[in-house]
Amino acid sequence: MKNKQPKKAALYCRLSVDDGRMGESVSIGSQKLLLEQYCKDHAIDNYEVYDDDGYSGTNFDRPAFQRMYEDIQNGLIDTVLVKDQSRFGRSYIEVGMYVEKFKELGVRFIAVSDNYDSMKNENDMMFPMRNVLNDYFAREASIKTKTAKKAKAKAGQYIGSKPPFGYKLDPNDRHHLVIDEPAAETVRKIFRMAAQGIGYNKTTKIFREEKVLTPIAYFNLHNPDYFKSDYWRKEFDWHVTSIRVILENEVYLGKLIYGKQRCKSMKSKEKVKVPREDWIIVENCHEPIISQELWDEAHRMMSTKRRPTLTGEVQMFAGLLYCADCGHALTYSQKERKDGTYHGAYSCWMYKTHGKEYCASHYITYDVVYKLVLKDIRRVLKSYRKNKDEFRSFLDSKCSDSSAKKIIQHEHELEKAQGRIAEIDRLLNKLYEDNALGKISDDRYAQMTKTFEEEQAELKKAIPELTYEITTLKARSDAADKFTKVIDSYTDIKELNADILNELIDKIVVHHKEKLYGKTYQQVEIYYRFVGELKETVAKAA
Repeated sequence: MKNKQPKKAALYCRLSVDDGRMGESVSIGSQKLLLEQYCKDHAIDNYEVYDDDGYSGTNFDRPAFQRMYEDIQNGLIDTVLVKDQSRFGRSYIEVGMYVEKFKELGVRFIAVSDNYDSMKNENDMMFPMRNVLNDYFAREASIKTKTAKKAKAKAGQYIGSKPPFGYKLDPNDRHHLVIDEPAAETVRKIFRMAAQGIGYNKTTKIFREEKVLTPIAYFNLHNPDYFKSDYWRKEFDWHVTSIRVILENEVYLGKLIYGKQRCKSMKSKEKVKVPREDWIIVENCHEPIISQELWDEAHRMMSTKRRPTLTGEVQMFAGLLYCADCGHALTYSQKERKDGTYHGAYSCWMYKTHGKEYCASHYITYDVVYKLVLKDIRRVLKSYRKNKDEFRSFLDSKCSDSSAKKIIQHEHELEKAQGRIAEIDRLLNKLYEDNALGKISDDRYAQMTKTFEEEQAELKKAIPELTYEITTLKARSDAADKFTKVIDSYTDIKELNADILNELIDKIVVHHKEKLYGKTYQQVEIYYRFVGELKETVAKAA
């Protein structure tokens, strides 16, 4: 049934973020004033304003426009007025398509400043030309905006509108982050809990019970008018995603990262992931909230599956025990004794999963591991307390010798790879010129280009790996400082817990049992954080 209401004119106004830089002449208010004056001069009394403030003209996925178009389809509108064609849209194909649809539906389209009226100058050749120019302007503006953002990112300037949880914008420089201490303490707690082996789900449960404000609720506390929906009002409803996002955000190390995602095209909002080697990563942009050591430990623990025991607790050696032969983790099993206590033991995951054809059991009880590790930690602490200078000298010689040579080797490889990448860029440019001048055929050009691009892609893939290895080796040269700093906080240890193990131990490698002269022996290697194995330990299994 057709609508019997009198038809109205639609005054459509649009302003994007980039358009706002052009001044008051294109503001929503000035557009509305101009269009209302036009209505007054042309005796148009029945009209409604539809405005999209902060929306790009490169596509028509805009709320006010969609509402207006729905009214057009329902027969409520007979005229659409805009300040000029660029306010209507900057995609020349879609602008032309919508104007043609308007004609089919009997709707008149008027661009006031462009002197265009679909009823009067239907064959105006300037109309499609203006659409093309507007589209070109949008593309140029998009390129300039991206270039400006990249330049700011490379300079270490923060370009987001909302700071990451734990930081706030510097009141003296909105492109610089400063620590927001109450929120930062929550971030530190999340990393500390991850380093202790506490999983995402348990962390969210603890935060809900402790009534810790979620990032979105905390932000709204200081910006009460920012969010339009009421979702933030679930103040303590922490989710796994929130914890994961924080634990994976390198901003907490003092870094700024730009370009992890990009839009598929200028007219699309769909995001695609960008390879890490193409990100812009700038170090030391602001004060870090957590240390590199805490980050590494949290991520080491996150990479390990940590299932609870029959008693509901995650046992303290989870993620630390490994098979000496196949390298896989040892899995924990637990049985209840008649007296109600539990007997725990470890064995090789590969053996338990695939059988003796793949590996041996490497069986060792929880009690043996506990006693062995406690004894060795106490030995190391005693040695450190007895003569700190001698202990430190031993660590220095152990950690620095091999690392220095490898650093030089990797830095040479990195420099060589970077030089080759730049050389390939020059060769590709030369190939393009030779092909354009007809010096080489299209087939030869395509073949050589593909070869060079594949080589360059492999080199780009290797660069972050080499950089990481260099960083790791350089960190190892400071290992003596880091390890002595950790053990300096301990006088003696009477019993073990997860915190002590995760702070001191990197991994424990368990060998298969062997018989020698009628006795059974089992070798266990204990590797300490930063410094590795400090003594080969042999435990006699009972």
